[in-house]
Amino acid sequence: MALAHVPILVQTQINRCVAEILLILGYECALVVHGSIALDDFHLGQSDIDILGFVDAPPTAAQLRGVMQVLVANSLQPAPIEFSLLDRAVLAAWVHPAPFLLHYGESWRAAMTAALADPHHDWLTVRHDPDLSAHLAVAHARGIVVAGAVTIPAPTVADAWAAVWYDIKDAAEQVVDEPVYVILNLCRTLWWRQTGQVVSKSAGGELVLPQLSGDVALVVTGVLALRRGDAVQLPAAAVLHRVVAELLERIAGS
Repeated sequence: MALAHVPILVQTQINRCVAEILLILGYECALVVHGSIALDDFHLGQSDIDILGFVDAPPTAAQLRGVMQVLVANSLQPAPIEFSLLDRAVLAAWVHPAPFLLHYGESWRAAMTAALADPHHDWLTVRHDPDLSAHLAVAHARGIVVAGAVTIPAPTVADAWAAVWYDIKDAAEQVVDEPVYVILNLCRTLWWRQTGQVVSKSAGGELVLPQLSGDVALVVTGVLALRRGDAVQLPAAAVLHRVVAELLERIAGS
């Protein structure tokens, strides 16, 4: 089973969400799990369920509203869901930033709850997301098709790098609040820039650790332990900022 490595509660959550989305969009819809689940690095309490959906015909406003109801109801039961719905045609002529028909993540919960309560909300406006090229790269390399059929192309290196840079550019401002995510995300970015391989956050940290020394090696070792669930005290904020600066410098030079 493709999701056998995922906690049973999360498997059930994914299966329920997929079934409900297919009832609304039809069984021609393709759904692909990517992110930490596809990269075998899912940690309940730290990781999202990442799903890309692809449709052949533009959904109606009622269908999009229905899918959003499913996402709001199922996210955090128990894991947060990040979902983007795209027109399948974009795969044949990918552009960056890519257009999407619907998006949900926990940072959108308040806005989407308000939208669901608003009978005049515009569900049909197509928006663009600079993160989608990075999602496509992971889905191409390791995506798990859980419904329908779809072939995921690789984005260009330039598009993937633009998406990744959008994700890491504010690392210095984010590292104190989210040290595990930020540091390991920088590590896997460094490995990708060096090798072209798409790997998980944990794998990225482990793979680049032999290159590192001093505070950088200490912090990466610490966040890997935190990722595993161990109790670890990280250094002060000033050290975390220096580590981010060094990792960004290595990424820029790779």
